[in-house]
Amino acid sequence: MERSEKAILIEGLRKLSADAAQIADALEGAPEEAPAMPTEEAASEEPAKEETKNYSLEQVRRILADKARSGYRAEVKAIIAAHGAERLSDITDPEVLSLIAKEAEVVGNG
Repeated sequence: MERSEKAILIEGLRKLSADAAQIADALEGAPEEAPAMPTEEAASEEPAKEETKNYSLEQVRRILADKARSGYRAEVKAIIAAHGAERLSDITDPEVLSLIAKEAEVVGNG
């Protein structure tokens, strides 16, 4: 490294250090902000986002069949196997069927 390059680097580091000190001083003097409390409207919307759509076995079968026909047969089999079944008809829990449907809907869309 040449002397002029080194001098530029040193000058830049000193400026950076001074800027960082100014920012730290400004943050130190700034009043702390309390986390915003959710409004009644926002609080009522939150549970709605968590609601899951229930899928019937036939709906999930249709989704998986479409994905398999689109060339994602291995992915479909992997999703079913990930839920501990060899065949979709082995799964009877509606929550698991909904999870499978959601997982399948993203196959090929990423």
